[in-house]
Amino acid sequence: MDDEKTQLEEQFILRLPKDEAREIRNMINYKPERISKYLKMDLNTADNSVTVSWCNKRLYGALKKLPTIVESYKTNICNNRSNLFKTADICYMAACSKDVDEITTDKVETIHGLCPPLKNVKKKRFRKTLFNKELALEAEWISKELYYLLSTDLEAISSKFEIIYEDPTKALKQYEKSLFGQLSSDSDEQSEGGSN
Repeated sequence: MDDEKTQLEEQFILRLPKDEAREIRNMINYKPERISKYLKMDLNTADNSVTVSWCNKRLYGALKKLPTIVESYKTNICNNRSNLFKTADICYMAACSKDVDEITTDKVETIHGLCPPLKNVKKKRFRKTLFNKELALEAEWISKELYYLLSTDLEAISSKFEIIYEDPTKALKQYEKSLFGQLSSDSDEQSEGGSN
């Protein structure tokens, strides 16, 4: 086995209008050696635009980031065994059309996946982020304050800490409730016995 690392191919999904997709599929199935003569693609990653030339036709599209990752595989059939080899993780799709006006390159990421079950997948299946600005600012302030306290603690010659409760019995009950969800029967009996 070679010591070289296996590099995955860079791939993307090309979505075309129905007529052109059927023509390209027929060409790939029946005359795959001629596909490079008739199909040319020009990708511009600066503005995420795609231009596809197919049999003297020009199709225009935009390169969009998919919300999910699609794995692509190649098959190798030898000695009556079917083996699958992973070739790439696909996370981009080039959606093309005949009209330039239909293409928008400003929105880089799509909210839909490739097939109908993945419609609105970004909104339905992914974890919601924190939208409350006050809580976000407070969390940021707390993390800055914690970082400041830890950095000053590292610079100090010696340091110690002490936990101070306002009401010791209240703190004990809170600790027991947080462990068990409710006060245990022994602690109820002790509190009743101590008051008699």
